[in-house]
Amino acid sequence: MQWAFGRGEALTLAGAAMIALEICLVSRFARQCHPRRVSLVQLLVVAVLALLTAYVHGEALPQLQPGLLACVLFIGLATAGIQIAMNWAQKSVPATRATVIYAMEPVWGGLVGWLAGETLTVLGVTGALLVVTSVLVSELLPRRSEQADAA
Repeated sequence: MQWAFGRGEALTLAGAAMIALEICLVSRFARQCHPRRVSLVQLLVVAVLALLTAYVHGEALPQLQPGLLACVLFIGLATAGIQIAMNWAQKSVPATRATVIYAMEPVWGGLVGWLAGETLTVLGVTGALLVVTSVLVSELLPRRSEQADAA
């Protein structure tokens, strides 16, 4: 097997960096803002950027059908609810603790995918375990500065 760092890996890394930035910014400003307002702004910005990106790349909008509208409505409401809950929770949870909670995303994603009929590969399970383990290790092990203070 040959390892390569291509465009997909670069986009994944950039996406992870943006999520980390979001966690830090929400943690910094959540105490001063209303979670629903912050969530509304976040979702509107993402929607506008997604539509602009689709336009720039020449993507055609799908035909409006009842099933599509129901899916968009359901996913939109679920996303809004999740975003509001995250912003509300980060009022009292420090960013470092929030990352532990967010680290469970691959676990839930894998479980839901498996329940939906996807095959869990050894590589996929290993990747999820590495993500969760790395976040837990970085959060739960004592810091060098804490060890120095204790000595």
